[in-house]
Amino acid sequence: MQRALVTAATAIILTALAVSTAGCGGSPAAGAPPTVHAPASGQPAAVTETEVYVQVLRRYLSTPAENSFPGRAFKTVYVLDQAYLDAADPSGTHGRGTPIAPQTQRQVTAALAGIGHVIFIADRGSVMEAGDGCGQVRNGGILITLGLPVTHGHEMQVAINGFVACLGATWLTYVLHDQPGAGWRVTGTTGSMAIS
Repeated sequence: MQRALVTAATAIILTALAVSTAGCGGSPAAGAPPTVHAPASGQPAAVTETEVYVQVLRRYLSTPAENSFPGRAFKTVYVLDQAYLDAADPSGTHGRGTPIAPQTQRQVTAALAGIGHVIFIADRGSVMEAGDGCGQVRNGGILITLGLPVTHGHEMQVAINGFVACLGATWLTYVLHDQPGAGWRVTGTTGSMAIS
């Protein structure tokens, strides 16, 4: 019940934002306006945000075909502490982001400890170093920008961008479904995927 109230409140507050994303990628619930899930004070929304980000990051970091680095595991994973609606757009402007709650950051870091050392950061420039005229992520790491979870009917979509260097970056959008007894799970991608 509380989850439904938080979702409804979020939809009302972010109606203008949600309408601007209504034309995004193949939603099976055509005509149903998407709901942008922003961090909220209620526990159910925070749990959903954590669960969704853990699933998205786990899938991205463990699927070389999607992160474009076959055979490479990133020991250091920097994640921006704000989510952006245009995270999957290579020409996105990354205007004002939505902060990822500190509790969510701690839970994501703990949940992914077996995959890599996840560090949330406020400034992308803080983890960049010069390299042959093109910036690259220090310590052989990867810098990830997450999108806000956007609900389309019974599915959720989350954009992601992974950046290692100018010729080492990907942009895509994951589709997740809330599976009975298992929670939110990535079931594929939607829209275009860009690689540099």
